[in-house]
Amino acid sequence: MLTRQGARQLIETEFHRLANIDINFPDRTTIDSIVYRSTQLIMAAKTVATLLSKTLELTPKFSGKPDQDADEWMKDLTATFRMAEITEVQALNIIPTFLEGHPKQWFNENNTTFESWSLFKTRFLHTYSSPSSKQIASNRLRTRQQRHDEAVIEYYTDIMKLCKLVDPHMTDASKLDHLYHGLKSSLMKDVLREAPATPAEFLDKARHEENLDRLVTTAALHTNDNDTQATNYSNNSVYRSPQSAGAMHYQNSSNMYSKGYYANVYSPRPVYNRFPDPSSSRSPPQVPQSSFNALRYQSRPLRCYLCQKLGHFARDCRSAKNY
Repeated sequence: MLTRQGARQLIETEFHRLANIDINFPDRTTIDSIVYRSTQLIMAAKTVATLLSKTLELTPKFSGKPDQDADEWMKDLTATFRMAEITEVQALNIIPTFLEGHPKQWFNENNTTFESWSLFKTRFLHTYSSPSSKQIASNRLRTRQQRHDEAVIEYYTDIMKLCKLVDPHMTDASKLDHLYHGLKSSLMKDVLREAPATPAEFLDKARHEENLDRLVTTAALHTNDNDTQATNYSNNSVYRSPQSAGAMHYQNSSNMYSKGYYANVYSPRPVYNRFPDPSSSRSPPQVPQSSFNALRYQSRPLRCYLCQKLGHFARDCRSAKNY
């Protein structure tokens, strides 16, 4: 029969036996750690990969046409590769997909000589850089003017790029001269007053003045809109419809005619005179014939010439004599 003391001795014996076992791992055994990533990090990584893929797809191919600048194209492509974390070896392997026409044929014929990405860039620029690109950039730099609707940051970026193409080691004083030369006249005076010493200071001062001009213009437009709305409201409050005025005049004229008055059409304002009384001994006033012609088209009350009553014609008179 197993007692409690005997069970304890058996457990201690088994424990010592297991503790004395020596486990040896091979030297080449690797233990991989399991790293758990959150769903948000996975989705962000997929989004970045998708954007980089689309950027590479939209990168224009170099065809060697006269309107393509080999230096600018190579700078843009290198920046795209760096953003996508593409190594130089990978860039040298995929560069044929960004070439077309005779540049691609030139690469295929000389690909064995391109030992590195730096060597490829040097030979590519030596072969396809335009000898007149610096002269073209110099001409653009002399004639570059800031457009009326162009932001300062856009004008500044273009001028600095042209300065670098003309002379990579151009001094800040020369760059400032080119920046002042094409700046809008509305900003020139205020920026000159600040006297920036570097192109970066020029950009800060010019953008500050541009923002102030934008605020002033917006405030002026807002004030003009308020004045216009107030004027329109005042005009609408005192506006009277011509049709209503004409109807009112017609109604007043009809009432005056019904009471035996006629209007003097030669007066600037209607002057109502009494119709001549047939029983009066005085001679009626002489009214010009043109006035009667004008009054002929006015509404008159209906009067029966048999009974001299208003409201019906003689053919409808009930008190007419029987002949």
